[in-house]
Amino acid sequence: MHTKEKIVSPLIKVQLKGQVTLPSKLRRKAGIAIGDYVEMVQEGTRIVLIPQDVAPRHLMVDTALQEAIKDSRAKKITPKFENMKEYAVWRKSSEGQKFSRS
Repeated sequence: MHTKEKIVSPLIKVQLKGQVTLPSKLRRKAGIAIGDYVEMVQEGTRIVLIPQDVAPRHLMVDTALQEAIKDSRAKKITPKFENMKEYAVWRKSSEGQKFSRS
């Protein structure tokens, strides 16, 4: 029969903004490192932290997202098109011409 090893640590004080420090022995046992993400689940009066795998960030994706945010803030967003024909007509319009030059 398999039993789970239970690690008991001293009381941990909740800080001003709700922060707590996880003891290093608990972090190592759970495989939690600096910068890792955990899911918080409430089970009755208990709060359970579950380590989560998160896809690594990619420079190309981050760069494209930053460019999209910049375009959005500059109001450089095309209207919605139902098909490529609508897009082609819009590109030939004065609005589409101004958009492609900016």
